[in-house]
Amino acid sequence: MFYKFVYHFVAPWIVWPFLRIFNRIKISGFERIPASGPAVIIANHRSMWDPVILFCRIRRRVYFIGKAELFDNWFLGFVLPRIGVFPVKRTQLDRSAIRRASEVLEQGHVLAIFPEGTRSKTGELMPFKGGAALFAHRADAPVYPVYFDNTRKIFPLSIGQKVRVACEEPLDLAEFQEKKANAVVLEEMTAAFRGAIEEIAAAVRQEAKG
Repeated sequence: MFYKFVYHFVAPWIVWPFLRIFNRIKISGFERIPASGPAVIIANHRSMWDPVILFCRIRRRVYFIGKAELFDNWFLGFVLPRIGVFPVKRTQLDRSAIRRASEVLEQGHVLAIFPEGTRSKTGELMPFKGGAALFAHRADAPVYPVYFDNTRKIFPLSIGQKVRVACEEPLDLAEFQEKKANAVVLEEMTAAFRGAIEEIAAAVRQEAKG
């Protein structure tokens, strides 16, 4: 009930109009995400608004992996699990998070991951952690790279901020899926994820130059 209220009313009728009123947001590529079946989204992370935008604009149920520390806050600890966010312990191999991610994808939902593990305070891409590659390797689901630009400066930090969000075609991970998920393979997959995000970032910067 709580999820349906947020998804069908709060997100499309309150949060999204609020974001659009105070910011100039351009989004492209989300139509690439299929209407059904499992899918993984990997994205850079600049702002707390990044997952909010995904939640508002992907018209499917999206689950998110959030750092365990967020759940220590009483309010977030109540809200986050009810809108599809589950915790991951970043300092260790969190098997419960891996199991939960596998369940989400087996049920045919979308799983969104921010491989940097936290928000970039500078706006530059930070090193990607290997957990996203492990989740994706186990999932055997299409992986869509998404790039957020300028979400760090979204209202109330500024008004009229130009924000760009771009989703590209799913990555070709066949060569990795055929191999066992050892350290080398996961490192190569992580590098492929980062490379895909960097390519989108370069295209967005070129687009901005006009």
